[in-house]
Amino acid sequence: MVNAEPCPKCGHIARAEELRHPGECPACGVYYDKYRGHQARFADTTRIASAIEPGPAGTLLERLRAAMLYLPERTDPLVFYGGALVYAASILWGLWFILQPWNAFAIGESFLHRCNLPFHEFGHVLFRPFGSWLMFLGGSLFQCLLPLLLAGYFLFRQQQPFSASICLWWCGQNFIDIAPYIGDAQAMALPLTGEWSDDTVALRAFRHDWHNILEPIGMLAYDHALGKLAKGWGSVLMMLAWGWGGLLLNIQRRRLRHI
Repeated sequence: MVNAEPCPKCGHIARAEELRHPGECPACGVYYDKYRGHQARFADTTRIASAIEPGPAGTLLERLRAAMLYLPERTDPLVFYGGALVYAASILWGLWFILQPWNAFAIGESFLHRCNLPFHEFGHVLFRPFGSWLMFLGGSLFQCLLPLLLAGYFLFRQQQPFSASICLWWCGQNFIDIAPYIGDAQAMALPLTGEWSDDTVALRAFRHDWHNILEPIGMLAYDHALGKLAKGWGSVLMMLAWGWGGLLLNIQRRRLRHI
C-alpha cells in the first residue's frame, strides 16, 4: 500500500516498501500528527510582526498616540530597570544643562558637545550644495535634526517609544548646545574649531556660523534673544522627553507588579 500523503515537513511521499511505522516519514523521520501539533502550538503562542500588518485604526493623532504609548504586553524586568537607570541619568544630566546660563562656556566644554560636533560639521558638508547661507545653517540644523530622525525611526520602525523619548531629550540638549554659539554672533568671542594659529583666528568673521546666518538677514542684533530662545526651547524638549519616558516607565512598573 502506498502512502499518498506528503510529509508536512519535507514533502516526501512514501512508497509502500519504505513504510516502517504508520504516520512516520521514512525520509526525515518526523511523525505527521506530532509535527502538525507542534506547528499549531507555535502559531498559537507566537506573534510575528509584519511590515504589511495593518496599523491601529483612527485619526493620525490617535495613531501617533498609540505609537507613542506602545509597549509589549509582557514587561521584561531587565529592560524596565535598565530604562529606569537611563531615565534617571537623563534627568541628572539634563538638569545640569538646564541650570547653566544660556551663554555658559561650560556647555561647549561638555562631553556631549564633543559628541555633537561631528554631526554639526557633517551638516555643513550636507548642505553645502544649497548655497553658502544654508551651508552655515546646516551645521546647527543637522545636529538638532538628527535626534528627531532617530526618534522617528525608533517610534515608527522599531516600536520602541522609550528610545524615541531619549532621542527627543538629545534633541533638546542640542538646542541648548547651540545657544551660546547663537548668542556669540555679534561678539564672535568663542573659539572655533580649527583655530590653531593667529591667522585662522583673524578669519573668524568669515567662519562663524551664526554671524554669517544672522548678518545677511539683518538679525544680528537679536543674537542674544535667539540664544535664549534656543536654550528655553531645548529645556522644554528635555522636560517633554522626561514626561513621555516617565509615563512609559510607570506603565511598565504597574505591569511588573502583576507578574
